Amino acid sequence: MTSEFKISRREMEFLNHSNWIEREYSKIARKDSILAWNEAKMYKDVPMDVGYILMVHKILMKNIHPSIAGKIRETPIYVGRREGLKPDLVEKGLEDWTKEYQKPRKDLEIKEAHIQFEKIHPFEDGNGRVGRILMNIQRINAGLPLLVIHKGEEQFDYYDWVKGGRK
Repeated sequence: MTSEFKISRREMEFLNHSNWIEREYSKIARKDSILAWNEAKMYKDVPMDVGYILMVHKILMKNIHPSIAGKIRETPIYVGRREGLKPDLVEKGLEDWTKEYQKPRKDLEIKEAHIQFEKIHPFEDGNGRVGRILMNIQRINAGLPLLVIHKGEEQFDYYDWVKGGRK
């Protein structure tokens, strides 16, 4: 299933910081993020459907949270002080998202797709890391460079635009 690709320094920088801003520092999480990224890249030309997203989540979470890996959440979740999409609406929300944001081509369209994905918050855990993988696959497909969000000040700017602030 998972292929082995050589990973660039920029990709490793992206994956490390994506983990670190979620306070995920384990070697297992790092390895699984590399595997999830490589799998996402291998299928980057395939339409980004719910199955694709579940695949990325399953690989990313298989060792740190195996009971939820690749599974849409069935429980309520809060993101900050805001309640996430109701559990019975998550799968439909994710299906609608894949139709709406199949091929964004501009930076702002991709950021909007990411914001909407995070509002759905389809998983119990791993939403940010999956969302950033999806966002960077969309950036590659649009001919844009990877967006690395570094832990620290950039992380807080990122949280601001995900919450609907600056883009």
